[in-house]
Amino acid sequence: MTKKLILLALALVCASAFVYKAYAKNVDTPSREIGLSVEVGADVVSSYLWRGQNLGGLAIQPSITLDWKGLYVSGWGNIGADNWTFENLNPELDITIGYDNYGLQLDLTHLYYFGGESYFPKGGFKAQEIESSSTMEAHAGFHLGDLVESVPLAIDWYTTIYGADCYLNEAGEWQRAWSTYIQVGYTFNLPLGVDLTTNVGFTPWRGMYSNYDEVWKNAKTVAINNLHLRAERYFELKGIELGVWGECMLNCYGLDKTNLTTALENKFDQRFNWGVGGCLYFSSEW
Repeated sequence: MTKKLILLALALVCASAFVYKAYAKNVDTPSREIGLSVEVGADVVSSYLWRGQNLGGLAIQPSITLDWKGLYVSGWGNIGADNWTFENLNPELDITIGYDNYGLQLDLTHLYYFGGESYFPKGGFKAQEIESSSTMEAHAGFHLGDLVESVPLAIDWYTTIYGADCYLNEAGEWQRAWSTYIQVGYTFNLPLGVDLTTNVGFTPWRGMYSNYDEVWKNAKTVAINNLHLRAERYFELKGIELGVWGECMLNCYGLDKTNLTTALENKFDQRFNWGVGGCLYFSSEW
C-alpha cells in the first residue's frame, strides 16, 4: 500500500510540473486553442465529510482532471488519518469519466480503497456478498447556474451500480440495493466574495445511506441524511486558484440524543459533523 501511495504522490507532482510548464509556455507564446484543459491540485481538510457521513479525520486530497470540450477524465485521491500523526491511513482513489456541458453532468466513478482486493472485484454486478469495499456509481445532474448565472440551483442523482452494495432480504437472499443519494443545492452570493451553498440530501430507498435498513418501515425515521451548509471563498491569479472554506452537516436519519455529537468513537454513527479546509489548484488551457 505504501508503494501505491508513493506512486500516486509522484504522479501528482509530475502532473503539477507539467501544468506549470505548459502554463508558462502559453503565457509567452499564445497559440490557437483546441479546447483542451488540465487542472491539478490538492485539498487539505480537517475532516473527510461525505454525504452526511464522517469518513475520517485530517486528510490530503489530491486530484487531476483532463477536459476536452466537456468530455473529461479525472483522478481523485484521499490520504487521511484520524489524527495529526497520520496513523491508520485510509487511502482512496476515485477515477471518473464523464461529460459536463450546458448544465448537464453525466459520469461514472470507480471508488477504490486499497484493501488488498482486486480493482474490479469478481461478481461486482451480481446481488451477492462480495469480498471488496470498492464500488462504482453512476451520476446524473443538472446545474441551472451553468446556464443562468443568477439561478445557481443544482440537482444531482447518484446510484451505486457495481461492487459491494447488497443486503439479505426477508427471504434470506442477497439483493442488490442500488444505493441512491439525491441532492438539491442552491448557492447564495454573500458580501466579500463569499459563497454560501445549502444542500439537502436524501435516500429514496433501502441502501447504504440507511445502513441497509428499511427506510419507510418505521414512521419515525427520516430518509433525509444530509442538511449541509458550506461557506467558501476563492482567489484566482493567472491559472492559480486558492480557496478556503468551512462546512457543517446534519444527518437526520437515525438521529437521537445519543448521536447528536462530534465525540463518538465510531464516526459513522455521528449525526452532526463539521470541518474546515483549503485548496490550491493549477490549470492550463490549449
